[in-house]
Amino acid sequence: MLPLSASEVNLFKNSQIYIDKERLSFNEIKQQRFKKMSHEHINLGFQADTSVWIKFSLKNETDTPKEKILKINNPLLEHITLHDQNHSSTEGMLHIHSLRTALYPSFKLKLAPHSHKSYYLHVKNSTTSLQFSVILTDTENFYSNDKRKQFAIILLIGIVIAFLIYSTALYLYTKDASYLYYTLYITAILFQQLTYIGFLPLHMPEWFTAIDNLIVVPKLGIMIITAILFARSFLRTEAFKKIDTTYKILIALSVVQIITLSTPWFYVPETMILTGLFFIFFNFFVALYVYAKGNKQARFFIAGWVFLLIGYFLMILDALGVLSVMYHLQSLVLLCTILEALFLLLAFADRINILQVQKDHYEQNLVKELRQRNIIVEKEVSNRTHTLNTLYRELHHRVKNNLQIILSIIRLQSDRADEAVKEPLLELENRIRSISKTHELLYQNEDIETIDMQEYIESLCEDIEASLSKKDLNFAIDVNANMPLKEAVYIGLIVNELVSNAIKYAPVNSTITITLGHKDSICYNLHVSDDGDGYKHSNTASNSLGLTLVHTLVEDQLGGTIEINHHNTCSYDIRFKA
Repeated sequence: MLPLSASEVNLFKNSQIYIDKERLSFNEIKQQRFKKMSHEHINLGFQADTSVWIKFSLKNETDTPKEKILKINNPLLEHITLHDQNHSSTEGMLHIHSLRTALYPSFKLKLAPHSHKSYYLHVKNSTTSLQFSVILTDTENFYSNDKRKQFAIILLIGIVIAFLIYSTALYLYTKDASYLYYTLYITAILFQQLTYIGFLPLHMPEWFTAIDNLIVVPKLGIMIITAILFARSFLRTEAFKKIDTTYKILIALSVVQIITLSTPWFYVPETMILTGLFFIFFNFFVALYVYAKGNKQARFFIAGWVFLLIGYFLMILDALGVLSVMYHLQSLVLLCTILEALFLLLAFADRINILQVQKDHYEQNLVKELRQRNIIVEKEVSNRTHTLNTLYRELHHRVKNNLQIILSIIRLQSDRADEAVKEPLLELENRIRSISKTHELLYQNEDIETIDMQEYIESLCEDIEASLSKKDLNFAIDVNANMPLKEAVYIGLIVNELVSNAIKYAPVNSTITITLGHKDSICYNLHVSDDGDGYKHSNTASNSLGLTLVHTLVEDQLGGTIEINHHNTCSYDIRFKA
């Protein structure tokens, strides 16, 4: 029977043990014969069908009530049940209650003054090694130690994440697959280690922990695969066929083991662990061999891998139940990961320096060659551009000439036509002239892509006025826009129709106002109006060709809208996208 005077003590020194392979109940266990504990730590390896019962007694010899914490020194144990004479309570990775804040499973024990109690601790694990020790400690001591441990873990996590961000940035910058594989590899290690030290089970939801507990073998397999991919890429093992083939075989073997050895019906994690044990030593000797063959960057890989080799080797022996030291050094692999990551980042920096020297050498040669080629290309581009501009102007000039021929034909036809036919022919002539004018401006100006709409509309209005023999009209034109050929043609036809109509019906000395510009950043606004008296809608030919053409051009070709005001004036406001 253990007194409660000590602040912290390993309970196994005063306990008895029973290894249960028959799944006995608590009442049945109490009838069994327990053996005295001979070690401070139990490590049975992977024992899915075995559970451990620990029997111990405590006594309070003082005059005051005592409260102690029973700490089970393994955060990966799935089912832990503590029985006493009156009740039982359950803890473990799969039974983390919402109020728990500590990494390790624990139970609060309360003893009245001058009393004693007997307890039975039942521990069962299915997916990871069945190993633990039991510590009896003070409440304050337990929580203060746990806070320090969690702070240290968060600090280590922050360092590893910084390395991950750095390596990811290097991959995005260099596109070297080594950095990507390194990022995946360190991520896999970090994921496994945060589970191993109890950080993820404590802080993640129950469903996540339940899934995480079932993928022990896949996680080990992914660690091995990502490590192999990184080693192959970094050490350039494609130059060594036998080594590279061995790596490929290990990848295939890991994939097969993930598929076949991680099911509830066939769960053999020892095989994956032995594969990992072979890999860590094989990888170390490959790095030595590649370094001896002249790959000087491998020296950083060797230095970094030594740390991880030590941590992995101890962890694997611990998982197999061969050696029990990791319960004292549960953050060792995470620390080794940081040291390895540091050396590998040094290797990356060394590689960048080498690549930079090579890049500078290549750039010097490229600059000379590019200068010579640029002179040739610039000359060729200048010649081609001049030729294209000449051809483009010639094209517009010929289109304009062809339209002039059509205009001449129409004029000849108009001279011989009746008075009733002359007006429609004149309207057709003005429409063709508005199109011809755009091509004329394009081949005459330096800018062969856009048309100055101020110059275009002014010239167009002069031609319309001349064709209709009206000299007593005034034009107020305010245009601030340059447009491509297609849109300019549409606007020219619209202005032609509206101005022609205004000239026909506007009184003497009227002023026709035309404005065109950006109403906002995305739309143009075209305004055409005269200072006449307007008209009655019923008196207009609403289905006339001119207005039909205007509506078609605005709505179908420009995708815009038109507003007409015919009360006391005659104005058209057309809005379309730039």
